[in-house]
Amino acid sequence: MSPVSANARGAAPHASPRRRLGQLGSSAPLLAANLLEALLPFVRNIALARLIAPDQFGLAISLSVVIGMIEVLTDFGLPIFAVRKEGGTDDPSVMATLQSLSILRGCVLGFILAALSPWIARSFHAEGATATYALLGLVVLVRAWENLGVKEAMRDGVFWREALVVSAAQIAAAGVTVAVAAAGGDFSCMVWGMLAAALATVGLSHVLSPRPFRLAWNREAARDASRFGRPLLVNGVAASLGLADRLLVGYVLGPRPLALYNVAYGTGQLPRTVLARFLTSAFLPLFVKRRDRGERGSALFDGWAWCLSCLAFVYGLGLSLVGDQVLAAVFGEVYRPSRLFMCLAGLSVCVKMLMLLPVPAAYAAGNTRLVARGSILSALSVLPGAALLLWRGDLELFLAAMTATEFVALLTFSRRAMREQAFTASAAWLAISVPMLLLAALAILTWVVPGLGFAAWLAAGLAALALSAALYGLMLAQFEIGLRELLRS
Repeated sequence: MSPVSANARGAAPHASPRRRLGQLGSSAPLLAANLLEALLPFVRNIALARLIAPDQFGLAISLSVVIGMIEVLTDFGLPIFAVRKEGGTDDPSVMATLQSLSILRGCVLGFILAALSPWIARSFHAEGATATYALLGLVVLVRAWENLGVKEAMRDGVFWREALVVSAAQIAAAGVTVAVAAAGGDFSCMVWGMLAAALATVGLSHVLSPRPFRLAWNREAARDASRFGRPLLVNGVAASLGLADRLLVGYVLGPRPLALYNVAYGTGQLPRTVLARFLTSAFLPLFVKRRDRGERGSALFDGWAWCLSCLAFVYGLGLSLVGDQVLAAVFGEVYRPSRLFMCLAGLSVCVKMLMLLPVPAAYAAGNTRLVARGSILSALSVLPGAALLLWRGDLELFLAAMTATEFVALLTFSRRAMREQAFTASAAWLAISVPMLLLAALAILTWVVPGLGFAAWLAAGLAALALSAALYGLMLAQFEIGLRELLRS
């Protein structure tokens, strides 16, 4: 019997909410690793902005865009399946089958990336760099040999193993990338950093995994994983469209504007991506245990909505208030965005965070179709922006159109989710409306008064923060959200 199943079966059937939420405390190492995962790419990008020319920096970003799109396009949730599979994964052939599926996927993706590398290079105006783009296939193939036992251990709240793997990969990626760039390398330094990260991930996951690495084929397990993952392939198509904004900017405007866009918007998105991954990893076991115990009630759902809303607002407010100044100070004046652009970026990040509202509970219930529906709605938001970018070539108009369309998608998605999950409807709608209204008010102020001084702008931001504190406090009292347990977790 695996440690996972043993602990799951030995858990008290009526554990208190405090004990359940307290299990999130064990995810602190993963939070630290995810923060490192946000910080090191940011530091790496700072170094690249100073070490290589803007057009080379834009091409380096294109490497991340390509590998990100191809991986999410074919992601059918093997790590998540290892965590949430009902009844645990006691049969060794189940995990061995998941490993075989991972390697099969890596081989297919590696071949596709190598075959498409000439076309990809031409798309980013880098016709002479076909070999560099082809190396992305090797990166994907190496990553496929990661031991998924580290992911499986998170089912029982063992996060430190995954934290070490994530941390080592990010340190290797940043160190090798910057070292190659400092030695006089061009944008290909990025792919060497990716390869170093893949090797670190594979090596350390095999050392730390409590389950030995095995390859096998269990037809029933493969069928279960396929049934779970098929809707996520649709989700992957949607997620790849979500990365298409950088592809569009690079294709329409070229590498140099892509470098500016990535600094102004992509860098701001890095912590959001990592935070979303951490939140899903940390809350998923709680929803799984709630499912296994057959519990009812909305306490966990409302607490999750409140946490997510607070984080989305604070994140968006920070980008809106000081994003332009911080980016200019760190990357240089050539990469300074307008204040309006950063307000739009703050709104966009807030919407993307709120799209996570039903995700952990949907994964716990195996309802990947709901996740796929939300991803599709979110991804389609790029289409109006793409039309405006092709017509006007304006990055602010492009981002505004994407954000407005994705907000409509958020409303549609949330309405569907509230019918299927145990949210208190009024709590969920407040969790969505409070951050969006306050951040939209700041964006409108910037558009109406573009020359507003920084002191007045800071005062407006602090007023929004004070109002949000009052509204979130009312939510705590109205819906009896256990703030002490949430803060302790």
